[in-house]
Amino acid sequence: MKRQLQFVHIGKCGGSTVAKLLSHSSVVSERYSSFFETHINGVVVDSSCDYLFCLRNPIDRAFSAFEWRKKLVIEEATPDQVRRFPGERKVLRHYQSLGRIARALYRSDGRLDQAVARDFHSVHHLRESISFYCQPLLGVLTSRNVLGVVCQEDLAADCSRILRVDASGLRERSNDSKHRIDQDLDAEAMNNLKRFLVEDYQCIAALWSLGALSDQQFWRVMTSSVEALESSVF
Repeated sequence: MKRQLQFVHIGKCGGSTVAKLLSHSSVVSERYSSFFETHINGVVVDSSCDYLFCLRNPIDRAFSAFEWRKKLVIEEATPDQVRRFPGERKVLRHYQSLGRIARALYRSDGRLDQAVARDFHSVHHLRESISFYCQPLLGVLTSRNVLGVVCQEDLAADCSRILRVDASGLRERSNDSKHRIDQDLDAEAMNNLKRFLVEDYQCIAALWSLGALSDQQFWRVMTSSVEALESSVF
């Protein structure tokens, strides 16, 4: 009997594109009885289904989430988004950038500033972190029930390899976005985010340990755009 496939759509990881491709995938149609998508309402913990994930470097993902919400809530003031999440608009207006909130996360004595942490989690998609999706599943995931992981860093190639769909026309992330990350996130902000998002990194490592991520995927998703830019300079 064929199993179901659950697509775990982690926000700001290219998941909307992957979701559109699932119905065109010969792998999905041949191997599974059906598929369904889980998103911000939480995953379904079910050992009787297989899993497909979309993933992205935690810091790049956080930057994208903050910029996207700022665009919708502050810059465009989209009516259905401005008051969608209590407190979000106030936080976005106060901090203005991920770098600024990241630098404020830890006090001079190294302790987490709980008020700033609450502000961080008031922003949509920052609250629903990678660990929000992955941690509940760690008890049921095995090397045999993960179809694969599509990484935003190499979205087209991963979709072609895992789903056998022609994804050659997919738009790659712009260099302009990478440079804006580099301008916003200094060393202090990067270090604070790595510390604060440690559970996200642990979930990525758990997927790698199951063989769901190749060594190359693991390296790419663990390295942010800022670090990639810096390494290319030297």
